[in-house]
Amino acid sequence: MSDPEAEHDGQAAITDIRTVDGPADLELPTAQFVHYPGSQQLILWLPKPAYQGYGELSVTCNGVDIERSPVTSRVNGSVQILFATLPWAPGEYLITITHAEGWRHIVELSKYAAGEKPPLPPPPPPELYSGPPPSSAPIIYRDGFGKELPNVDLEMRAKAQRETVGKFTRHVEYEGNFRGGTITYIEGERRIRLWHEMCGGDMKFMIDIPPAESWERVTGAPLAERDDIVKFIAARVQQEKCATWTYKITSSSIDFY
Repeated sequence: MSDPEAEHDGQAAITDIRTVDGPADLELPTAQFVHYPGSQQLILWLPKPAYQGYGELSVTCNGVDIERSPVTSRVNGSVQILFATLPWAPGEYLITITHAEGWRHIVELSKYAAGEKPPLPPPPPPELYSGPPPSSAPIIYRDGFGKELPNVDLEMRAKAQRETVGKFTRHVEYEGNFRGGTITYIEGERRIRLWHEMCGGDMKFMIDIPPAESWERVTGAPLAERDDIVKFIAARVQQEKCATWTYKITSSSIDFY
């Protein structure tokens, strides 16, 4: 069982992902474990949005509950679920996600002690592999004149890693006071500055949000990420500054009551 007061800076290996009693055409969840010294994250992507019938998420270690909550309360955006696994002690973990239709996703993983390396994955079956032994060295592509070409695969991996770290460490910073100022969303090298001001009546204060039609021009962030970023800002400001208030997201603002 994990100790919430301890830090367990070890690697983890995902050993199995499956869906029990699910539709034949339903894709499996996708999972990735990211490890940095003093920082770990398990990222899980559902094959369909969480609001489409998902029920409860549970995490158990050796049969003992580590977490149990509604899937919709843990989702980041619509399909991504993030777990900060640094408090998880070494052991065998089972993540179960239920659905209203009676099927469930199951993810199994092993958490190792600090300094202990997970075993290497088994080689592919002989009938699926007939070339020379694979190499851990990156492949260098060259054109007809011997000039090295960009390795798109490595570039994509590096980009994905930067994005993962950015999501894991993103936060907001505040300037000004309650009457007015700015709230800055920080994700990696991305900075989005938003104006906020005090209001009257039932609405305590509001944060201006660029509408969808001008979002990319104003913020430089893809429109596809707008909902996720806005929801993150709203939830984080509520958590850090006004836990007893509620908020409403409109097409151009986050309003707090």
